[in-house]
Amino acid sequence: MWGLSVSAQRPNLLRDSVAFCFGDSSYVEIKQQLDNNVSIQWTTPHGIITNTKKVKAQLKGKYYVRLSSPLYVSPVFDSTYVNIYPRPKVQLRDTIICKGRSVILDAKNPGVQYLWNTFETSQKIKVDNPGRYWVSMFNGGCNVIDTVFVKSVQGSGVSVQNDVTFCLNDETRVISVKANPGTKILWSTGATSPSIYAIKEGVYWVKTEINNCGAQVDTVRVKFKVCECEMIIPTSFTPNEDNRNDYFSPVMQCDYSYFSITITDRWGNTVFTSSNMNARWDGRFKGNLCPEDIYIYHIESIEKGGDKKQVRNGHISLFR
Repeated sequence: MWGLSVSAQRPNLLRDSVAFCFGDSSYVEIKQQLDNNVSIQWTTPHGIITNTKKVKAQLKGKYYVRLSSPLYVSPVFDSTYVNIYPRPKVQLRDTIICKGRSVILDAKNPGVQYLWNTFETSQKIKVDNPGRYWVSMFNGGCNVIDTVFVKSVQGSGVSVQNDVTFCLNDETRVISVKANPGTKILWSTGATSPSIYAIKEGVYWVKTEINNCGAQVDTVRVKFKVCECEMIIPTSFTPNEDNRNDYFSPVMQCDYSYFSITITDRWGNTVFTSSNMNARWDGRFKGNLCPEDIYIYHIESIEKGGDKKQVRNGHISLFR
């Protein structure tokens, strides 16, 4: 009970300060037990309030209390300060992490204090593994917890050779990319299949993308070389009787026990055929000039001393 014996002492009726989040409310309260004849008067940002041991604090500012009683030598005063802090906004969103990569979690709300379940105290943290993550944000007397789930997804898993060398007479000049199912593929040639045929030397790039893991670009450098028993086949000729490149004929570097060449137009009509290794096509069919166009060659051969038949297919451009 409050009486005359305590009236001369410095009162400690209220906490030194009260803090809470904007939008919430709290109370300023006298915890001590008082005699029934004690009169209570509050002076608050809300106005004057009497005859209650606690008042609701909804506005920032100073709260004063005055106690008076016939038993007191003089009235007793005390005060506290109420501070209202902005509530940190909950802004984390569930996200995904690509296998083998990391993701940045950003709690935003700069200026507040942070404590992650990883024991980090920065606004942003780098996450390498899937799972549940939470951050506790402190702004004065305002504390908010935000949680995010990080889910793992399979990346494109691309595997591709950096450098490839083919023989000029190799019919399987194929470069391929190995990727996980669901991966979108785009080659520099415009193809979208896992494999493409390397028509010429140079650098080919392949772009792969899966889910939300972003795009990945890899390159393959393709080189050609002359291998044993190579057959060099021109890609064009100009049969205009100027004695320069007037004939189409493969250049042999080996002897063959069997040789056959057939040339057709784009509709499949045969315009030239021969089993003579030294045969040359002059761009005519039955004595008549063939039009400028792209023609298709089909060459079969068996090396002397061997029994494996090699088949070569390709295109030859006729210009005049």
